[in-house]
Parts: sequence; structure tokens; C-alpha cells
Amino acid sequence: MATRSELSRMSSRDKASATLRSSMRPWYTLPPMSHIDYAEIQALDRAHVIHPIAELHKQEQCGAQIFVAGRGVELELADGRTVLDGFSGLFNINVGHGRTEIAEAVAEQMRELAYYPSFWDFGNAPAARLAGRLVELLPADLGLRHVLFGTSGSEANETNFRLARLYHAARGRPEKKRILSRRWAYHGSSRATGSATGISAYHVLADLDPDHLHVAPPYCYRCEFGKVSPGCGMPCAGDLEQTLQREDAGTVAAFLVEPVMGTGGIVPPPPDYFAEIQEICRRHDVLLILDEVITGFGRTGRWFGMEHWDVRPDLVSFAKGISSGYLPLAASVISDRVYETLRDQLPSGLPLMHGFTYNNHPTCCAAGLANLDILESEGLVENAHRVGNHLLERLRKSFADSPITGEIRGLGMLAAIEIVRDRETKEPFPNVADTHWIANACFERGLIVRALFQSVALAPPLCASREDVDRMLAVLEDVWPEAQHRFAGRS
Repeated sequence: MATRSELSRMSSRDKASATLRSSMRPWYTLPPMSHIDYAEIQALDRAHVIHPIAELHKQEQCGAQIFVAGRGVELELADGRTVLDGFSGLFNINVGHGRTEIAEAVAEQMRELAYYPSFWDFGNAPAARLAGRLVELLPADLGLRHVLFGTSGSEANETNFRLARLYHAARGRPEKKRILSRRWAYHGSSRATGSATGISAYHVLADLDPDHLHVAPPYCYRCEFGKVSPGCGMPCAGDLEQTLQREDAGTVAAFLVEPVMGTGGIVPPPPDYFAEIQEICRRHDVLLILDEVITGFGRTGRWFGMEHWDVRPDLVSFAKGISSGYLPLAASVISDRVYETLRDQLPSGLPLMHGFTYNNHPTCCAAGLANLDILESEGLVENAHRVGNHLLERLRKSFADSPITGEIRGLGMLAAIEIVRDRETKEPFPNVADTHWIANACFERGLIVRALFQSVALAPPLCASREDVDRMLAVLEDVWPEAQHRFAGRS
């Protein structure tokens, strides 16, 4: 901890960092630096490691922040700095860092059976047990009882695209193959899921799949139709109806949606949105695919985002929180309606010709089982509801009156502040780098948040306490006056 004389010589930024670090509990001892050669790691990383969503020139010039350990909501970097994880990695470290229970479950499974394929009639105990646990957690009346485990959210979504098309083809409608999704939604970055993603940055120089179309999102703060909710008549849902009529619903297999748009800016829908779109999909024989990759497993303060709006999907994609990121794990969950059609109406003797090497991976499923044990035994879903309410209340108390705050929104352990140049007109700042400046300034002071276009987002681990959230927001409060001055010339 810095002494009083040392603090007096520090900048305000360094003081904030020193104060934050002094409040953190020591929880492990790094090996001697001779065993972790930071310079060598940096050099190897710059030379050989490609980082997703990174500028290649900048990566070569600046190198990466090398993380070496984590416990709870705290992370340690190789250079000795400690930071608070205000974003749960990428929305996925639900149970927090350093859970030895998961490490032990994984090690035990690897000693017994690390891997064997689940193709044909081969199976394993962890996959069967995890499928049973997942089905028990899902709302019983939805008929979501059939599970294929994979390794990523992109893979789960791609699997569901293919199953939706197979479903229609098995019913004699092979022309129903197009996938609709929403502008500003994120669904992955493979060719198919990148095409489904409605964020233009992912489409630059991309070879997009022409069988993907986008419709208006329920982004009430920036309504594409200039309406105000409630009482707006739900034109975003109407855009789905109009698109199906214009593009021929007879060619559309499915509509893919997130319960809460995540990467697009943490955007919960208005209350009646899902009732409207479900009726539209039913009327046009279009399957509803629910992308619960971010919202699943407690992130919204309920086990699944669908529970907030009585969503009744035909297929569901899970990932991230299903294993809290300890091993790559995802799931495509299939309704009785789709499964029974595939079972009974595919050509006789034809297997379900879909699968990947690591489907139903026993070690990854063992991690998922241990993760569910922690979520249930520690009441982390309920904690996400309680602490998530505190997070939103604190954000509103501290930032609602700021001249650069446009909207504060969220649900459970998902929250965002959208910044604007003009609160009255909602005019955004012209450069999305402004929110990146806020994220970088927070990191320098000991907090990880994420810049999501015009929004600054937080998604703490579900194990975070009110006190943990207060520590995170203390850093953001320290950064905010400088952000106001820098962007708007206001103190």
C-alpha cells in the first residue's frame, strides 16, 4: 500500500489506482518473475498470437495485457497490477474466477475419460447428466427437451440454422431457408452467424450469406420510426411482418433474436415485444430461434432471459455462462416440435447428418455440471437479481444527471450508459472512440468495462457483492468528470 508521502506525489489517476489496490484482498502469490518472463511472453504474443477484434498493427506495436491469475471479481496481470473484472470476461465468467470446484471436476473427468466422440451410438455420462440438468432448469411447458452440446455460441447458432432448415425440408418445404435477425444484434462471427449479426462493422470486406436479412430492433431509445414507447404500436415488430410479406415468408426458415441485445448496447425489449413477434412467426410458419448465449444461466437475474417475457422458442442457443468460460461449451436445445419432425419425417434410414468432433465433449460437460452446482448452491441467480438492481440504482444515482448521459438501461447483471453529445436531441458523439477512451481510462485505474459503440457497459460476475459493485462504480465515478470535460467541454 502506498504511504502518505507517496500518495502526495501521485497524480489523481495513480492515487485512485493505489487506493483500489490497497482495498483488494491478497489471495494468491505469484511465482517469482524468473518463472514468468513478462518480456518473453509479450514478445511471443506480438509475434504469433492473433487477438480477436484487434487492430493488427496496434497489436504488433503495443502488445497485449497479459493476465496470469484471477479470483472472484479480481484479476492479476503479469506486471503485478490488479484489476476488477466489471465485464465477466466476455459476459461469461458467471461464477467468478478461480473456482477450484470446476478445476477439480475437470481434472477428475480427464483422469477417467478426457474425450471420446459422441457420433453414432457413442455416449458419455457427463453429457447425459448435463442435458438432464439443463432440461430440468428450462420452463417445463416449453417442450425444450433435446440437447446437442458444442463449443461456442456461433456454433450453437449455426447448428440451429441448419436444424431449422432441415425441419422445413423434412416437411416438404426446402425453399424455407432464409434466416431473419435484427439490426444491432450480435450472433457470432463465422460466415453464417456474422451474416446474421446486424452490426455493420462485422460486414466490412466480408463474404456475407445472401440468405440472411435484417429487421428493425426494439431499441426504444433510438427508435428507427421516431416513436415513443409505450403506446407506440410496436413498429419494430411491424417491420418483421412487413419484411416477411415483402420477401415472401414462404422462403424464411427462422427468426433469430436475443432476449436482451448484448453487444449492440445492452438493450432490453419493451414488455409486449415478444408476444407480438411470436404471433407473427406462428402465423407465417417461421421458427423462433432464441439466442441466449449472453442471457442464459442467471445473467439477467433469472435462469434464462426468456423467463422475463414468456418467450416460447422452437430452438435455443446457449454458451458463455453454461460453463462460466472454464472450458469451451455451448448447447443447441431443440423443442419437441422440431425434434419429432426430424425424427419422423427425414427420409427413412437417413441419419441426422450434422455434427462436430467435440459435440458432447465429456470434460467440457463436467465443467458445465460443476458450474451449475455453484450457481444453484450459492444462489447466484438470485444474487444477480439483487445486486443487479443495486447496480442500476447506483448508475442512475451517479450518472443520470450527467450532461453526456443519454440513457441508463439494463437487466440483472447487464447494464449500460449510452453517452450523447446532446441529451435533448439524443445526438451521439461522432466518434465511437469516445467510449473506448472511457474504457481505457477505467482500465488504467483498475476496472474493466466495455465500450459497446456509444455505450459503456458493465456485466459483473454473478458472484459480485454490492460492495464489489460499489468498488467498480467508484472507478467509473472517478473517470466520468474527465470524460465530460474531454467530450463536451463540461465539468
